[in-house]
Amino acid sequence: MRFANLVAGLLTVMLATPVVGESDTKPTVELARLKKEVEAAWEELDLGRGSKATEAEQKAAGDRYYEQAAGLARRALALAEAYPDAPEAAEAVAWVISGGLGGYSAKLDAECDAAYDLMAKRYLDTYAILPVVRTAWSDSSWTAHAEAFLRAAVERTSNSNVKALACFSLGRHQQQFLRVARYLEDPLRGKEVESHLGPENVRRIRAVDLGTAKREAKTLYERTLKEFADLQPMGKDFPPLGEQAAGALFRLQNLEIGCAMPKLEGEDVDGKPLKLSDSRGQVVVLSFWATWCGPCMGMVPQERTLVERMKGRPFVLIGVNGDEDRAKAKTVSAKEGITWRSFWDGGPHGPISVQWGVSSWPTVYLVDANGIIRNENLRGEALDRAVEALVTEVEGAAKQ
Repeated sequence: MRFANLVAGLLTVMLATPVVGESDTKPTVELARLKKEVEAAWEELDLGRGSKATEAEQKAAGDRYYEQAAGLARRALALAEAYPDAPEAAEAVAWVISGGLGGYSAKLDAECDAAYDLMAKRYLDTYAILPVVRTAWSDSSWTAHAEAFLRAAVERTSNSNVKALACFSLGRHQQQFLRVARYLEDPLRGKEVESHLGPENVRRIRAVDLGTAKREAKTLYERTLKEFADLQPMGKDFPPLGEQAAGALFRLQNLEIGCAMPKLEGEDVDGKPLKLSDSRGQVVVLSFWATWCGPCMGMVPQERTLVERMKGRPFVLIGVNGDEDRAKAKTVSAKEGITWRSFWDGGPHGPISVQWGVSSWPTVYLVDANGIIRNENLRGEALDRAVEALVTEVEGAAKQ
């Protein structure tokens, strides 16, 4: 009903104000115009959030941007309704989700939900939706429409690349549900996660049978390995789906909280041998990071402070670096005061990150002195508190 109402409103707008001018009769022109307008909106947002802007001015800039973005999204959906059979129609709808508007946001929820619904209804066989299929799992905590879209793609598409990628992404969706459900029950961050998701999504996630979700994720990964292992639907820059599914399955079975941390051996950024097992008896933070990852580098000051504060105590921070350029990783480490050692993985799709199913950077594991994973992806004060508690536990046991 929500989608039907939105489309009806869009068609009303189109009748009153044509999507394209009299001289611009092709949807290509309007889609190009939309893309230029969103680039201009981003530039305006950057200016509004400049270093000299007050907090109120930054908020106002963000509000203006999302108001513009919602309007651009509605125009893209209207374009698809006006030219349903044009190649640009599918591209325009996919662009609402993956075209740089800012990703799924509560301020764009009606437009994003409508885009997911329209892709499921009309464009499942088109290559234009592949970027959305690849990332829809990450929206699944925010909207049931993303999951419905992935299920429709698995069941109904005749495009083998779409089916393969949707099968893998639906597995990631189920695994993401497991992770978010666990976060909601975590005393260190449960309230924060709940506030971000909102009451409706929290109820939806808590209603999921986690055992069923885990079994379905396993089944979907195994199907990907069996039927689609050699496909690379997103191109040669991404590993074959079989490698990605094997990594995701490894993570599902070996990297959940409560699992023993798997064996990890290799060489560090300086080319020296490094074993994770050498840290047994200490609390370990294992952080997948790279110099090209903004959030990773944003964590460095806190990590540096944590390492300094824990000096002389049973604690170690170990990185897994995803840079292709080892020299750059060494230079940045020296510049940023990264004194802890890192495994060097040779790129974002290196052997460690692929085997461990790393799907986002940074990925952080907190491991106790017995080698058991106690938490994952903690940040800021929550990570500091969790480390302090585990280190104190080790120190207390040593005094007995």
